[in-house]
Amino acid sequence: MSHPGASTGKPAHHTPEGFRNTDPDFRANTFWDMAPWLMSKTTKFFNEETSVNTPFIENDGSYLRTNPDYSATWIGHTTAVVQFEGLTILTDPVWSERVSPFDWIGPKRLNKPGIDIKNLPEIHITLLSHNHYDHFDYPTIQYLAKKYPKMVFFVPLGVAAWLKYYGVDSKRIIELDWWNEFHHKNLSFVCTPAQHFSGRWVNDRNATLWCSWVVKSSKKRMLFAGDTGYCSHFKAIGEKLGPFDLTLIPIGAYEPRRLMHPMHISPEEAVKIHSETGGKMMLPTHWGTFRQTDEPMDEPPVLLRKEAQKYGYSEENVRTFALGETRIW
Repeated sequence: MSHPGASTGKPAHHTPEGFRNTDPDFRANTFWDMAPWLMSKTTKFFNEETSVNTPFIENDGSYLRTNPDYSATWIGHTTAVVQFEGLTILTDPVWSERVSPFDWIGPKRLNKPGIDIKNLPEIHITLLSHNHYDHFDYPTIQYLAKKYPKMVFFVPLGVAAWLKYYGVDSKRIIELDWWNEFHHKNLSFVCTPAQHFSGRWVNDRNATLWCSWVVKSSKKRMLFAGDTGYCSHFKAIGEKLGPFDLTLIPIGAYEPRRLMHPMHISPEEAVKIHSETGGKMMLPTHWGTFRQTDEPMDEPPVLLRKEAQKYGYSEENVRTFALGETRIW
């Protein structure tokens, strides 16, 4: 069977218009699939809630500034600080109050970040999974790029142009395709597949790539799943690059299921991915911070633990973090 990239010799996820998902079971939602739900749920995006009771631990960043070898701290949504053998890695950094093209409308932060951005330790590496506003926050990126002039960005194809547009020097950007690997300092970074989409406006859908990331050393390995629907790619990632001492896997934004399943996994699917990739400790992400979809904001942790028990995972291995919580992995 041919694919859109076959005539050019490019990988199957490349198309003349941009990029696509390649899992055989993937079916993209159409505008007509999504429109009725979006129209009926507009209040979800217009400040229906002002706060949500996500557990919070005060964290002034002082412990992280001692630079422990293996720590993981949840900041909120998909933002985490991971310390890995002397290097501090930041994932999809978002400190803004809204995740939207506008500062007056769109999903609003319902909890303060787990660490104030001014209290972060020295950041050496930022991993970006794609360019959606809840993962690629340009005010945060500009602040970090200025504060940490030696920080390097790892991004999927096409995202470098956005960083350069916001003032980041191209010499600080490593842009990779799926399954490409790059050695930096004492770690190896592999851009791995995910099932999602991209775009920051109405006319650039899928013009840039989306991805997950694997970071590995001779001692340990971590998987940052980014934002994804369930797909066979993760089993392949586990077989090729696992097992993983730490996984960062999304657990929120999954209802209504018939619409969200191509792009967002459920807590149950998060546990399945953790298992398929040989995960030990999970840092669940993409929940408890912004109202994006229909499920109750406090539901993901409950479903996660229920499913984790079926797989035999203890709370030490698979449970949600409090905002600001640091654990050693």
